[in-house]
Amino acid sequence: MAPILQLAGVSKNFGGIRALQDVDFELRRGEVHCLAGENGCGKSTLIKIITGVHTPEPGAEILFAGEPVESLTPALARQRGIQVIWQDLALFPEMSVAENIAFEMNLGPKPRWVSYSTMREKARQTMARLGFDLDPDQPVHDLSIAQRQIVAICRALAADAKIVFMDEPTASLTQAETQALFAVVRKLTNEGITVVFVSHRLAEIMDISDRVTVLRDGKLVGVFDTVDLTPHRLTELM
Repeated sequence: MAPILQLAGVSKNFGGIRALQDVDFELRRGEVHCLAGENGCGKSTLIKIITGVHTPEPGAEILFAGEPVESLTPALARQRGIQVIWQDLALFPEMSVAENIAFEMNLGPKPRWVSYSTMREKARQTMARLGFDLDPDQPVHDLSIAQRQIVAICRALAADAKIVFMDEPTASLTQAETQALFAVVRKLTNEGITVVFVSHRLAEIMDISDRVTVLRDGKLVGVFDTVDLTPHRLTELM
């Protein structure tokens, strides 16, 4: 299967401290790919390079669907369908479910009229793709953590996500909620969306991922098919 995203020779320095050193990274369409490593190994820096927040050192190569990309900004990354759901979800708690899900459709260089009926319909359609039916007018601060996570995933879908990074998505979930999230992840990949799962929980990595990229001290340890790994071996690699 042809990669949807490829990075080669990615390095990043911060004030003389090397966060990444000559890292290669590849994603395939419709896979669950786990990004694994201890805190400080470079996972967040790699994600921020892919999303245009950080610029890699000269010499790095980035390709989307085989097309070279000279430079990335957050706006260009979103245009290419890259979305990140950080651990804090980055939702607007005082705003409604619909306003959060349809947030990006109201962004632009110039002010515009907001259609609340259009936002509600967009929210309903997006939630229906995942089999959920939250009240689109309900404030997000009234929702459980698991429900807020669904809103964040729907926001990514409403923005036409092709690659979704999930940063420690199960950290505040119960076991039942975690399994429900895994079911949502599998629905996304069945639609051809690539999910990058960042987690320290080895059992979850083994359960949900197709492949695992392991980083250690800013360097690539390797890329492994999950079926060829055991939790013990993964611990050694990390």
